[in-house]
Amino acid sequence: MSNRKPLGIGIVGTGWVAGAHVDNLRRVAGAEIVAVCSRQEERAKEFIAQRQLPHAAPYADLKRFLSHAGLEVVVLATPHVNHPAETIAAAKAGKHVVIEKPVALDPASLRRMVAAVNAAGVKTSVCFELRWIGLFKNIKALLAQGLLGNVFYGEVGYNHGCGPWYRQWEWNVKKELGGSAELTAGCHAIDALLWFMGRRVVEVAAMRSTSPKNPLKYEYPPNSTALFRFEDGSTGKVHTSIECRGPYHFPILLQGDKGSIHYDKVFTLDWPGQQGWTTIPADLPDSGKVEHHPYQGQFEDFVACIRENRRPHNDLNHCAHVHEICFAIEEAAKLGRTVKVRKTPGT
Repeated sequence: MSNRKPLGIGIVGTGWVAGAHVDNLRRVAGAEIVAVCSRQEERAKEFIAQRQLPHAAPYADLKRFLSHAGLEVVVLATPHVNHPAETIAAAKAGKHVVIEKPVALDPASLRRMVAAVNAAGVKTSVCFELRWIGLFKNIKALLAQGLLGNVFYGEVGYNHGCGPWYRQWEWNVKKELGGSAELTAGCHAIDALLWFMGRRVVEVAAMRSTSPKNPLKYEYPPNSTALFRFEDGSTGKVHTSIECRGPYHFPILLQGDKGSIHYDKVFTLDWPGQQGWTTIPADLPDSGKVEHHPYQGQFEDFVACIRENRRPHNDLNHCAHVHEICFAIEEAAKLGRTVKVRKTPGT
């Protein structure tokens, strides 16, 4: 058993996502929630009582929250638009930061965040938690074994209707708060594709749409299809729909010169007796409910990275590229032509 003092964790936000974070942090060895910050102190107190956090202090002021004795890690579970200012404040206070996706809704905010985090030398962890789901871990293992050979094409989709039945819908439909279909949701699919392909996207073409009656009242196109060219010449595609009706669907297709992966199925020439698809045993990305997402693995990895002074593979500098692609998709769709993906300084 380790005699190390647990890392002091502070949560900013008291909504649905914050609750999922707390539930997962409870299962992480070496972490203890010591503070909760909300816009109203009474809400922070209610959250602490409901979640039974006996060692947590309530705050309504971010500056006072960041000065809490023993606070080492800040977890941001607030609306998208708040993430840049909160990340910068936490970094300047010397705190490590967990940032819910999307980290920023525009390139300028992303640049400021990267600059602040780099200047402070703190560690970050962006909530692309599907990297820790069983299917993703097993796909990465199959790719590492070379079973697909040279992967020349990748395709991932995010299909999850986000309407009045979904808790963040009321503010998510607004352009200034949701950003775009890619930023608010499809970024998970973009991150998955980058995680599997292991290379940067340099060029993007895209089209977006809204169904004729716009039944969910989105202020931005809730459906998009984007084509990518990677730095080595390979290609890919990401489709996003937050207007669709149907069960949560996260399709994956990877094709190489020795085999293919189709969601939870694999075929490879390295298995001479294989007659058809073989099922990959794993838990699957089949739910849009945050309480079903594998945050625990992400948080355990972040604690280990802080303890061992390692760089998280999902830190802000790495995951800035997901957002750069989101910005390029919007630009390409507006201009009606292919655009280059602009790299954020400092990443």
